[in-house]
Amino acid sequence: MRLMIAVAIVALAACSAPERTDAQTGSGSEARSPINAPAWIRVVGVAEGDVLNIRARPDASSEIVGTFIPNQGRIEVVETRSVDGQHWGLVSTGEQGGWINLAYAEATEMAMIGESPVPAGTVCAGTEPFWSLDLGDDEAVWSSFDAEDETFTITESEAASGRFLPWMFGLQGFGLAIVTPGQCSDGMSDIPYAWTVSVIGHDETGHVLYQGCCRLQTDR
Repeated sequence: MRLMIAVAIVALAACSAPERTDAQTGSGSEARSPINAPAWIRVVGVAEGDVLNIRARPDASSEIVGTFIPNQGRIEVVETRSVDGQHWGLVSTGEQGGWINLAYAEATEMAMIGESPVPAGTVCAGTEPFWSLDLGDDEAVWSSFDAEDETFTITESEAASGRFLPWMFGLQGFGLAIVTPGQCSDGMSDIPYAWTVSVIGHDETGHVLYQGCCRLQTDR
């Protein structure tokens, strides 16, 4: 009799224990439109109360380094990779990079700057000296460690001659920003960036060239 009760308790516990969903393990197989980096996505197919795990590697058994909630959006995919039939995307957790199963992602449309492939809200930055360039719909805000923020009108937006990329933005009264897709490192963190940038500005000594990385500002 005691043995029968023990078996019943074990069976009941097995039935009531929370299961590891496909979203948690990253083993989703639902077919969606292909996503190629750089891209912008939102989380789909994840039930309320569940999460989509961000993995250290494109592997469903690798370490979890973060999570996304259901329907979370404005996520930038820096790189894509197919592993054992699964399509993975490299994203930023805010402090480092990680991989999500793109079976739980859907591409979203973004407001671009003019006719460019660069989304409004892209922020470029560099170090030594520290600076940033916030690219909006028709204006850009330049920040540096030794000066107050300045806003410049974007007067030009065009691709390299005869090509679609890189893309040039003319900043009235300041100079040029040339943005190119491609993974970039700021040299100080493990955050992945989807774009590289060259900014040609000027100061009292003449022209100054800045090199840096760009990514979509996702907290807007």
